[in-house]
Amino acid sequence: MPDERLIAQRRTLRIAWLTLFVFLGLFLTLVTLAVLNVRQWYRAATDTQKATLVVRSVNESIVWQPAGRTIFQGTRDQQELGEGDVLRALPNAGYGQVASLRLFEGSQLDLWAGAELRLAELRTTRWHSGTLQVTLEQTGGYVRYDLRDGQPFQTVRFTVLLGDAQVELLAGGSYSIGLYPPERRVIRIDGRPAWVADIAVRSGSAIVTGVVGQPVRLVAGQRVEVDPSGLPGLPVPARWELIRDGGFSLFSEAEYNNTTRADDPTLPRATTWQVSGTPNLPLPERGFFRLVMVCQPPSDSSNCPPEYRRTAAWFYRTGRQVNGFVTSIRQLLGVHGAGVDVSEFRSLVFSLWARVDYQSLPAAGDRGTECPVMIRIVARRSSPADPDEERVVCIYTAASDDELRVRADGVFYQRVEPATWAQFRVDLRAEGWLPDYRYLRSVEIYANGHDYDARVTNVSLVGAQ
Repeated sequence: MPDERLIAQRRTLRIAWLTLFVFLGLFLTLVTLAVLNVRQWYRAATDTQKATLVVRSVNESIVWQPAGRTIFQGTRDQQELGEGDVLRALPNAGYGQVASLRLFEGSQLDLWAGAELRLAELRTTRWHSGTLQVTLEQTGGYVRYDLRDGQPFQTVRFTVLLGDAQVELLAGGSYSIGLYPPERRVIRIDGRPAWVADIAVRSGSAIVTGVVGQPVRLVAGQRVEVDPSGLPGLPVPARWELIRDGGFSLFSEAEYNNTTRADDPTLPRATTWQVSGTPNLPLPERGFFRLVMVCQPPSDSSNCPPEYRRTAAWFYRTGRQVNGFVTSIRQLLGVHGAGVDVSEFRSLVFSLWARVDYQSLPAAGDRGTECPVMIRIVARRSSPADPDEERVVCIYTAASDDELRVRADGVFYQRVEPATWAQFRVDLRAEGWLPDYRYLRSVEIYANGHDYDARVTNVSLVGAQ
């Protein structure tokens, strides 16, 4: 009997201790969970931040859409914008940087005319310097991103959303992203606008992630294009060819010449170069634009392997003419010929190869502007209201420079040897050309004179930031 009582006491004691340990364990678990939750809340709690708008154009050209609203409204300089707000620079805002956003941590975003940007996230951790998260959605135009270096945060994330693609930008770098309509019309099944995204890195590095495939990493001096389906291409040097069809290979001779025909809109015609001739003389007295196959300059040979053959534009007029005639090809620059904003380009190198087989007038003629190859570049300095200005080049052949007796104001002259290929090359950012001009409208190449036989090929205008 005493043994049974002792056994019962021991059993009760064990149950009591077990119960105590269970409740202690539950208590410690609850305390641990509470501590972890507090710690997680402490680490993850964020504060929303602001960005300050700097208006560099007329206020009416910069509008914003408050978060949760559907209507855009006017802005004011030094206005604060927050998460969910959309900033838009209207297409008529001007050239160059028309608005800037200064983020709370010191980075700056510059918007060009036509740009649209949504501030998706502007957040920092609340109680410590653990994380900076900036997410931006670019839905149009051209934006430059200059991100602050030396951030006090342990983790810094700058993300730009571009439709189906996204770009991760390294802090401290300088980047540009442009969204442009594709050359051919593309209709998306989701109804959203189709864009080609052009991402370039001046300094720092970026990672571009498309809808499928491996991310593409860009370093300083590189760029990549993302097609309307969200697929990035391969990285290439950060240079932009502003001339389309500089090798005259996209259309036939008839399609180029059909651009002179306004009487029949059904004719197939070139969409790059437009041919013209003035004045309106009888057909036998006119000059002609033709295409001819040549060996890759500077070779003057007429016999070379097919891979070294190129197409040249040929300006041709014969018959011992006594009246002047201009045979011209002109290209309107930019998307749909609307011109191109070149304010970001620190260099603008124009080049072509020219060959003059014959000219009847000596040197540049009696006026200094009758040359077998002439180049006219039309630009505006800083504003859409500025007048057109031009830079003109005369390429001629003569036995010596002394034969050039008349020089027209504003014309640059280059003498070349007859029947020999010569390259004309100039950086338009040089003094005397277009050092600080922001906008290019067109490039025209033409022959002016009596009889002439001249050819040009490999026309190029390369911009670099």
